[in-house]
Order: sequence, then C-alpha cells, then structure tokens
Amino acid sequence: MKSPVHLIQRHSNLILMLFLCTTLFVSSVLNQRRLADSTAAIALPVMKTQPAVSAVAAYAEDRDAAYRRDIAALTALCSQENLDARTREDAAEALTQLVKDHAAQLALEDALSGSILAPCAAVVSSGSVTIVTQLTDISAEASALALTLAAAHAAAEPSDVRIVTAE
Repeated sequence: MKSPVHLIQRHSNLILMLFLCTTLFVSSVLNQRRLADSTAAIALPVMKTQPAVSAVAAYAEDRDAAYRRDIAALTALCSQENLDARTREDAAEALTQLVKDHAAQLALEDALSGSILAPCAAVVSSGSVTIVTQLTDISAEASALALTLAAAHAAAEPSDVRIVTAE
C-alpha cells in the first residue's frame, strides 16, 4: 500500500483544484449574502413631482375651471324657483351664450392645434377672441391665420381678436 504522502503528491493538482473550487463557491455565497443584506438596508429617497405644465396648459386649465364654475352658477340660478321669471330667463340666455362661446372656442382651438401657433389656447366671449400662444415672435402669416380662423369659428371681427404670448 502506498503512503498517504505519496497519494497527496500524486494527486496534488486535483486536490488543489478541489480546494480552489470550494473556496470560490464559499466566497461567492458569502458575497451574495453580504450584498443582499446591504441592499436591503439602503433606502433611497422618493420624491413625487408634478409634471411640468406649460404656461399655455396652465392658462387652459384655469379657463376650463372658470367655465365649469360659470356653468354651475348659471344652472343654479335657472333652477331657483324663488327668483322672478326675468332673472331666470336672463340666466338661461347667459347659459346658452356661454355654451355657444365654449363650442366656438373648442372649434377654434381644434383648428389652431395643427397650426404654427400651436401650442395655444383660446377664449371666446361675446364675440371677442383671445388666443394665447407660447410663441414669442408672431409672424404676419401667423396673425393672418389667427384672424381667419377666429372669423370662421367664432364670427369675430379682426378688431375683436387678440393674440398674446404666454409668459
């Protein structure tokens, strides 16, 4: 029988490879545990941010909120029985005009949305039109387009159309 020293010498490469593989496996397992423990302890701050809203979009939101308030107020006036008939009729006429102006406003904005003035918002009120755009320099052709579309969709005279830039 061969001595243990002789067996170790003969299979030294195999023993070294087994020892190396075992060491690598143990270090890998310990490293994974360490990483799992360290990532569980890290708490990243989470900030909830509001999406950036352009000046034109903010203007349109404010305008739409005012429209909803006006509709609610006029509807409430129309439905109050304790008011005289003339007041309720005036409220109904104002409500009808508000709805017509809003329809013209939506049509005008839809037409303007694909134009050189986009992005923009419009307000139509009693025959006058205000167009709010993000453009800082409004060309003659952009003005002519705005006047033409305002006349077509809101029956506004050129003197009743204002184009303003959102700031």
